[in-house]
Amino acid sequence: MTRYTLLGLVVLGLVAAGVYLVTSRSAPADAPAAGGGAPMSTSGDEALPDVTLADGSVDAGDVRVTLSLTPQPPVAFAKMRVRVRAESGGDPVAIEGGRVSFEMTMPMGDHRYSLIPADQGWQTAEVVLPLCPSGKRRWYATVEGTVAGRPRTSRFRLDLAVPK
Repeated sequence: MTRYTLLGLVVLGLVAAGVYLVTSRSAPADAPAAGGGAPMSTSGDEALPDVTLADGSVDAGDVRVTLSLTPQPPVAFAKMRVRVRAESGGDPVAIEGGRVSFEMTMPMGDHRYSLIPADQGWQTAEVVLPLCPSGKRRWYATVEGTVAGRPRTSRFRLDLAVPK
């Protein structure tokens, strides 16, 4: 009987070691899931522009996409204004079929919004994001559309403030 107990403990140890190795190699809980797939790495998360407290921009070749939120920081369960502007050579260019979507690492519902043209080349959307029951506040914004005849995608990160 002792031999089987020892064998059981060895198997249990191997399983525990396997679980440890898998979880230690996984991305952090706040990394975004790209299209519902595997989470991005930590370096990918930190490389995204943070638009929590200031506007952020992404250079995509000859086009720069800027994302602006009001208020800064954005507050969970409160309406926020999202503004997006694409520029080429310093001049605004249209984002055809523009949309912005928001996601977390865990499913939080469908948060996709069409961008509506506004003044000075900006496009806007009114957005409300919930606070995750887990307490995590990191969200990821993806801006998509066609600029100068080419599909463009830009990603940003933001942290929601807790409502007062």
